[in-house]
Formats: sequence, structure tokens, C-alpha cells
Amino acid sequence: MASSRKRRPKPEPADGVLLAALQRAVAQAAGAFATATGSATASGAAPAAPRAAMSAQRQRRASAGAVNDAVPPLIIAYSGGPDSTVLLDLACRLRDAATPGFAGVRAVHVHHGLQDAADGWVEHCRRQCAVRAVPLDVCRVRVSAARGIEDGARQARYAALAQAAVQAGARLVLTAHNADDRIETFLLQWLRGAGLDGLAGMAESRLLEHEAGGAPLRLLRPLVEVTRRQIEEYLRRHGLEAVEDPSNADPRHARNALRLQVLPPLARIRAGYRKSGARSIELIGEAADVLQEIARADLAACTEDAPPRMLRLDRLAALPPARRPYTLRAWLALHGAAAPSRARLLEALAQALASGGEGRMLVRLGALELRRHGGLLFLRPAGAARRPATTGEPFTWRGEPEVVVGGWGGVLRFRPIAADEAAAPGFDPDWLRERPLEVRARTGGERFKPHALRPSKRLKHLFQEAGVPEFARAALPLLWRDGRLIFVAGLGGDARWVEPGAGRVAIEWAGEPSLLGA
Repeated sequence: MASSRKRRPKPEPADGVLLAALQRAVAQAAGAFATATGSATASGAAPAAPRAAMSAQRQRRASAGAVNDAVPPLIIAYSGGPDSTVLLDLACRLRDAATPGFAGVRAVHVHHGLQDAADGWVEHCRRQCAVRAVPLDVCRVRVSAARGIEDGARQARYAALAQAAVQAGARLVLTAHNADDRIETFLLQWLRGAGLDGLAGMAESRLLEHEAGGAPLRLLRPLVEVTRRQIEEYLRRHGLEAVEDPSNADPRHARNALRLQVLPPLARIRAGYRKSGARSIELIGEAADVLQEIARADLAACTEDAPPRMLRLDRLAALPPARRPYTLRAWLALHGAAAPSRARLLEALAQALASGGEGRMLVRLGALELRRHGGLLFLRPAGAARRPATTGEPFTWRGEPEVVVGGWGGVLRFRPIAADEAAAPGFDPDWLRERPLEVRARTGGERFKPHALRPSKRLKHLFQEAGVPEFARAALPLLWRDGRLIFVAGLGGDARWVEPGAGRVAIEWAGEPSLLGA
């Protein structure tokens, strides 16, 4: 006869699993910092096992005196929700147990202003942090919806966390993403057609970008292998209070739809999908790391012997076709260009490596544009070489060293030629003062004579000989006197109006700092 006794449920994971995951992540990150700087710190010391839980009064005494100025603060991204509540509680338990690296636990709450209840969440976080003797910074941000509310909120959140960490002198920022979040992110990125970097996006540890200089910041996700069920059980076991964001139940958001409508059927098909999915994500991450290493090596070869911030197209063309996009993407990221889509990246490659029409290449990437000239690829501010809308009014030069040219974004400099450079050609200053000068844009067909012993030529041919890119010529002003072209930016003065001699005046154009716009 079959036994009627029910199977006992498997025991829930002990708190030690979560504590160990957090302790290990912080210790590894601190050790990496110590290795990079060549010096060990208190936060990089070997981790010690947390002591047994202390009484509430003893915990408050320990936390009040536990902050050590020699140890950088540990930033906890604290929304007040279940996940971050568990993360904060775990960090405080390790702090109160005098675990190395946890002496300066500090919470940061990002107020997105997207929910009516958001102000109430701030007050909840203040109360919870006060109970735990944890300093709390509240950062109010504006969310851009240009690429969707979720993406805008994420960008604003990480920027605020990075800024708060820099101001606090921290080096580690911890978020409470869990194993379910990781699977959801993978599926979202897959639906968007992401590459390896996107599919492996939720790494346990990565550098956190920030605008301030100085020491790098590292983002840690110590609970990324902990399931949402484990987190919820920890909350129940310890009776912790947490807020719930009502938008998490709205299936109109793609992430929520995956959580509510896709993952439950997956769990019925394969109960262990989280573990197997995590293994696949790790493998994808390893492949992405290998490709990044190859791209860095290829980039070093493509920039060797090239001018600063430029890339050699002959070296790029010599790479196997499959490696070119990764090299170009790495170069663009190195110089702060907006990350292009794959289609945009392939378009840029096609234009860069096409034969002919070199000066006409133009690929816009946010605030920058990608150009090529002389077998080199470079970035410059978008629209930097546009022709001014109007011709400037005539002006009289009265001997001032600089004249601002309205609408052209630059100045004409009038520099007296010194005695030690008397062989340099210049204009007679009295001749320049006699009649008004006028700055004009090119209209086509202008002729110019930069060399005394050579005939005049069309500006187009002279620019070609001087190596001035076609796309840069419209931004170079022409200086006229009495209907005569006397100076061309990028070429100099007309030989018919200049002579060598000390005391004469050389005219120079100071517009864009360089071809790179750097």
C-alpha cells in the first residue's frame, strides 16, 4: 500500500547563502582595486565569517562607531522595494558583524518622480535607514522618455548613483538585481536583437561610467544568482517592511509582460530554467569578453602610427570582415561617440571603406559626425563645417590684434611680423587700414594666387593641393578688399598683396581648433 505521508518541502536556503554572496562580491571587488593600486586596504582584506546576530541595542552601538574614515563608503541603491530592502539588511548585518569592507554602508534613493506614491517611498526609506543607522542620500532626477520611460529611468538612475558615489568618496555601488531580473533582461535584449554584449548585459560586476575624473567606480550585483523567491522568503523570515511599485504589475511594460506572462510557462516546461539560463548568459559573457580583447588588439593595430584620435583605414580594411565592426565600435566608444545600431555601424563601415568620394563621407552619431580624409577616419562635432547663413558686414581694421567674425565661429588674427621672421610674407598695415574689409563665403569659381611664381588657380584646385577636405572648405572664410580676394583661410594671403618684411602684418584664421574638432 502506498504511503499516505506527504513529501516534506525542501528547506529554504539559509541566510548564510545570501550573506556569503554579498560578502564574496564585495571582497573580490575590493581585492581587484587593491591589485590595481598596488596597495591593500581594509576593504580588501580577507573576508571574515560574520558573527552571530547581535541584539538591536548592540547593533546600533556597533553601527554608530563602525564607520572608519580609512575605508571608502559602500553605496547601496535603495528603492525601498523588496530586493533592495533585503540587500540593505544583509549589508547592515555584515557591517554590525565588523566584516571587512562593510564599515561605511550608505544608502542612495533615486526619486524618479514617475509615481504619485514616490514621496511616500522616500519617507519609508528614511525611516528604515534611521532604524539601521544608515546615512541616506535622496537624488531627484528628471527622466527623458526619448527612448522609452524604462530606458530613460534606468539611465537617470545610474547617473544619479554614480554622482552620489563620487560625492561620498565611494568606489563600489551595489544594486539588488536578482536571477529573475537577469533572465528578464536577457529575453528583453534578445527581443530587441541585441548582440553578445547586450545578451550578457547584466554582469555581476562592471565599471560604472561617471563624468567626474579620478578613481573608477564599480557596479556590483551581488544577488544576481539569488532567485526572487529566495528574496521574498528572506523578507518573510525577518518580517521586513518593503514598498511595492504598482507599475510592476502593469503588463504594458515589456519587462512586466515577460515576468507575468512568459516566465511562468517557462517554469512549467523546465523548472530549472533560471540555472540553465544563467549558465548560457555566462557563456555569452565569456564570448563577448574574448571578442572585446580581439577588438582591442585590432584597434591598437589600426591606430598605430596614426595621428591622435584617428584610425587608419588601410589597417581596418586588412582585417577579416567579421572583425571590422567590433574594431570600429571599440574606437567609437573610446572617443565618446553615441553607440550606433548595427545597421548604422555597417553603413559607416561601407562608407569608410568605399573607393572614391572620400570627402563626402558623413555618418552622424549623436553630437558627432564620422568623416574620412587622407586614408584616416576621425570624429568631429556634427555640423562643424557648415557654411554661415550670411556674409559679414564690411569692417574697418584699426590695428586690433583680433577681429571676431560673426556667424563663422572664429576670429581673424592680425599678427605683426617680427624682425627674426622678416622673410615671412605679410600685408602692409597702412594698406589694410585704408579700405573696408569684408568676409565672404565661397560661391564658386574664385581664383587665388598663393605663390608669386605660379599662376592663379581656382580655389577648388588649391584646396585639393593643400589637402583641405572637401567637407571642411565651406567653413573657411574668404577676406576681400575693394572686390579683390586677398586672404583665404587654410591657404594664406594672395601673393599679389603680400611681401616679406618686418613690421608687415600676417593674417591668420582661428576657427575650429583642428580637423578633429578636438
